[in-house]
Amino acid sequence: MVRALSIALLAAAVALVAPAAAGAGATMRTGLADDGLMQRIDGRAEPTAAIWQASGVEQSRVSIVWGLVAPDPSSVRKPKGFDARNPASPDYNWTSVDTAVTALRARGIMVELSVTTPAPIWASSVPSRHEPTYKPRPDEFADFVHAVAVRYGSRIASYALINEPNLWQWLTPQWSCSGATESSCVAASPAIYRELFRAGYSEIKEVQPSTPVWGGSLAPLGGPTRNDGHSSIGPLLFLRRLGCVTDDFLRDRSGSGCRNFRPVSFDAIAHHPHSAWRAPNSSNDVADSVTIGTIPRLTSTIDRIQSRGGVLNGSAVGSASKTKRLDVEIDEYGIQTNPPDEWSGVSLRNQDNYLQEAAYMMWKNSRVKLFSQYLWQDEPLDKVSVTAGSWQSGVYFADGMPKPSAASFRNPFWVELPRHSRRATVWGQVRPGGQTTVTVQSRTAGFARYAAIRTVTTNRSGFFVLSVPVRAKTAFRFYYGTDVVKTSSVRTVTPR
Repeated sequence: MVRALSIALLAAAVALVAPAAAGAGATMRTGLADDGLMQRIDGRAEPTAAIWQASGVEQSRVSIVWGLVAPDPSSVRKPKGFDARNPASPDYNWTSVDTAVTALRARGIMVELSVTTPAPIWASSVPSRHEPTYKPRPDEFADFVHAVAVRYGSRIASYALINEPNLWQWLTPQWSCSGATESSCVAASPAIYRELFRAGYSEIKEVQPSTPVWGGSLAPLGGPTRNDGHSSIGPLLFLRRLGCVTDDFLRDRSGSGCRNFRPVSFDAIAHHPHSAWRAPNSSNDVADSVTIGTIPRLTSTIDRIQSRGGVLNGSAVGSASKTKRLDVEIDEYGIQTNPPDEWSGVSLRNQDNYLQEAAYMMWKNSRVKLFSQYLWQDEPLDKVSVTAGSWQSGVYFADGMPKPSAASFRNPFWVELPRHSRRATVWGQVRPGGQTTVTVQSRTAGFARYAAIRTVTTNRSGFFVLSVPVRAKTAFRFYYGTDVVKTSSVRTVTPR
């Protein structure tokens, strides 16, 4: 009787399983950023690119740090006779970037090139300060970007200009203070960035008109103070001041560089919504912050600035530049683990779960076109490395041993059951993409075995999504493959 009843219930459940509405992010690209492996460890670029290709990585960010490529970066004087616009100048050192770009391209992985500070000291507006992030000269940056665009040409799928310009580690000063109190401080870095970005954007478009140039690349948080050299600016405040609008989104002509304001054009907006140890779906109440759970704050803010003409969509023509909304490119997102990071890491299990949930959340958002894992392998954890900003957000430890997230990277899986609902969204992806047959299984509490509820074919990007009735605590998973069967993580939901 029990067996007959369970079969009847299963048959009824299968009959009620339906494909969910087509995913808003049905073609969201999978990305990865790890300059340590691609540029700083000899001999690792080519084998790493091969592994990434097999793991479904479609796009990778490669950083090209101005002060590491240009000559005499510690000098206050530009080298005599150095032609910064000529990529063939013997003074340039392109070796590590060349290696990374060549390895990725050979594996069919698109390259995002992030052209960024720190700059050579001689390129600062005040070289006597010996600060490589202090007010880089837009004309010098334009020459460098021109050389980059000429050298790499059509091999680059997209560019980003200046990494995390709202942080003091990349651009200074962040604030300009007329007195000792914080109330005397006004945002300074947005105006500096505006001119640097405008200069670089123009050079890229001159050389490669159709290659997208992304703006933003902002860190998720600002600093707690304003009046010291290590202060930073929250991303939303940074964007408002970049677009010369007030906090109420009114035109502001009193801000830095706003008197004769000309807007910059972004072809998309990049963002780094790290959420530290918080779960992806948690909100962050820090003013002007944007973490993974609050991406709508970013799109709402940039849309209002765009409507005011503060930032334009460079991929649109004419009046559409103020109305065609910018795509969002998450080209860096990572969750650090403990072990090894006892201070800011989460458990290995939580990292595994958080990364899969975050992928689902970004897939749901129609504005997000790229979701990139930050670090494949942990960076070294020692005093020198930590001081330099070492991260332990890889899916592998520094010694190459896998974390649980290494296995699920190829088949992220999530089940969402809203409160008071009896219908769950079952979502997953097979990486690399391509149309793959997957079988979704469920096991209701009280039953020992999993049973297939539906076999589906993923779309060309590897995604599938189903709407499934849930009446009791239920575990879900999916499997795929013929010669070698692979199984996803298990997701358990309970109606509330």
